[in-house]
Amino acid sequence: MNFDLTDRIAIVTGASQGLGKTTAIELAKAGANIVAVSREPEDVTFGRSRPHEPVQEVLDAVRALGRDAIGITCDVRDNTEVESMVEATLAEFGRIDILVNVVGGSWGETFKAGPIMELNAHDLIEAYRVNVVTMFQCSTAVVPIMKRQGKGAIVNIASVAGQSPSVDSPAYGAAKAGVINMTMSMAAAWGPEVRVNAVAVGGIETPHRPRWNENSTAAYGPGSSSALGRLGKQEEHAGTVVWLASDYAGYITGTTIDANGGARR
Repeated sequence: MNFDLTDRIAIVTGASQGLGKTTAIELAKAGANIVAVSREPEDVTFGRSRPHEPVQEVLDAVRALGRDAIGITCDVRDNTEVESMVEATLAEFGRIDILVNVVGGSWGETFKAGPIMELNAHDLIEAYRVNVVTMFQCSTAVVPIMKRQGKGAIVNIASVAGQSPSVDSPAYGAAKAGVINMTMSMAAAWGPEVRVNAVAVGGIETPHRPRWNENSTAAYGPGSSSALGRLGKQEEHAGTVVWLASDYAGYITGTTIDANGGARR
C-alpha cells in the first residue's frame, strides 16, 4: 500500500481555482489522471464577482506532470449536468476511481452570509444547495460505477465551521455540518467497495481573498489559539485529500479529518 495513484481517474469539482485547482495538481503528482470540473464564467465571493482562473491552467499543469487531463464545464447544482459530466468522464477514461467534492461556499449569487436574524429561509436553503446538494448529486452519480469496479474513494471538503457555533455564517456552518453527517451516512451505505471521508478545512491561505485571509490570520495566525500559529497552505490541505484517496487510507471511511493547525474549538 502506498500513495501511488498511477492511472486512477480522479474527478475534482471546483477545479479551476483555489483548493480545487491545487488538489487536482497534487493528485496528478501522485499519478492520477484528472477530470477538472468547473462552472463558468464567474464566482461570487464576499459579494464580489471575479473571473475564474482558466481551467486550461490546471490541464496544462497536469499534462506537464505526464498525466492525462480533461476539463468539463458543469454546474454541479444541476443534476442533469452532473449526469452528463459523469457520462463524459466514462466516455474518455472508462472508469472513475476518485471523486473530490470541493465545490461549496459561504456566500453565493443567491444567498448571503450573516447573523441568524439577518438571514431568511431562502439563504439557508441555498447554502445547503451549494454545499450539501452538490456533494450529494456528484457522489450518488459516481458511486454505482465505483461499486461495479469494486473500489472507489470519495473525499468531501467540509469546514471547521461545521463543527462549532458560527455567529457570522450560521447557514454555512449548518450546511458544512450536513456535509460531515452525510459523509458518515454515505460511508455506512456504500461500503465495503466505496470509502467516503471528509476534510474539515480551517485557516487555509486563499489567494485573491484578502478578507478571508485577514479573518483567518486573526483566528489561526501568531498569537491565536492555533497550535501551529499560521494559516495552512493549500498544498497541505490537498495532501490530506491525496492521502485519503490512496491505499494508505484503505481502512479509513466515514471519518472527518481536521486540517486546522491544531486550533481549539
